[in-house]
Amino acid sequence: MLTIPQFLEFPSDEDSLETIEFFLKMLEKKNKALYLHSQQVANYSVSTAAKMGLPLAEVACIKTAALLHDIGHLAIPNTILVKYPYLSTREFSTYKNHALAGSSMLENVPEFSHIMKIILHHHENWDGTGYPKRLKGVNIPLGSRIIAVANYYDRTINPCTQNWQKSHTIAVKELRNLAGIHFDPDVVQAFLKALTPNISSNETNAII
Repeated sequence: MLTIPQFLEFPSDEDSLETIEFFLKMLEKKNKALYLHSQQVANYSVSTAAKMGLPLAEVACIKTAALLHDIGHLAIPNTILVKYPYLSTREFSTYKNHALAGSSMLENVPEFSHIMKIILHHHENWDGTGYPKRLKGVNIPLGSRIIAVANYYDRTINPCTQNWQKSHTIAVKELRNLAGIHFDPDVVQAFLKALTPNISSNETNAII
């Protein structure tokens, strides 16, 4: 587990910070596991973005988007959240609405226009099979691609639903197998370097 202190660097004005803190508090009241998941996804996303050499302002923006990526779950019934990923077709259709719902919650805050797009597209897949817009490849915002990898890893090793938790080794293997299919290969490579900083370049390159 990464332990990067949580600072809300972006945006910096007081009203926007209050908005972020409000949504995080609501998410914590809704589901403590999801709140902790958002914190950890932010940690992983920051580490990955930094490993990719992104500008500090972009890293901070991605971090905020990662903290808020699941606020759309506030609009999803708990009866569905506790069953994930074991959902019926109808339940999964409702569940998928959280990406759009989360983005829409921020649409009247101009400072969050870029963050909205990252949240909206964090379930898009590299091969175009994701949702809600079925974006493909580099058409998916980079922040969304980073959060997608971090989200998948943390959901795998620290699931919000009990009885399907997997090991770190299995989670890494699955990320390697899905690189170029669900996930941006470059992001997966950077994520694994950030996750295991002692891994050699040859070992990391072998994932693709």
